[in-house]
Amino acid sequence: MIVEILAYPNELKTLRAGIKKHLETISTNLDIDLIILAIDEAAQNIIRYAYEMKKSGPIQVEIVDGSNLTVKIRDYGKQIDLSLIKPRDIDDVKVGGLGTHFINTICKNVKYEHATDGKGGTLLTLDF
Repeated sequence: MIVEILAYPNELKTLRAGIKKHLETISTNLDIDLIILAIDEAAQNIIRYAYEMKKSGPIQVEIVDGSNLTVKIRDYGKQIDLSLIKPRDIDDVKVGGLGTHFINTICKNVKYEHATDGKGGTLLTLDF
C-alpha cells in the first residue's frame, strides 16, 4: 500500500487517515497510534528540512506487510548530511525537536539513505 501526499502541512491529515485505514485492515499486535505518530513525525521533518517548507514535492509512504511491519518513506527534496539526523537529548527541554526521538523510540530499526536513482531525496525505512 502506498500513500502519496504533497509536502504541505495540511496534507498530513490525509496521510494519517490513509495510514490508519490501512493498518486497521491488517492483522497486527502493534500500536497503530504509535506507528502513525512515527510516520507523521518523519513527514513533518521532510516538509521542514528536505523541502524547506516550500510545498514543492511529493512524499511517498509505502507500508510493507510481512513478518514485521516495514514503512518506507521517500522524498525528492534536498539531501542533508545523514549524520546530522539524530535526536536531541531528552533532558534538553525546549519547544520542538523531538521527532527523531519519538521515531527512534517507537521503531525497532530506523535507516536513512540518500536515494541513488538520480532523482534526489532520501529514503527512510522504519521497522516496527
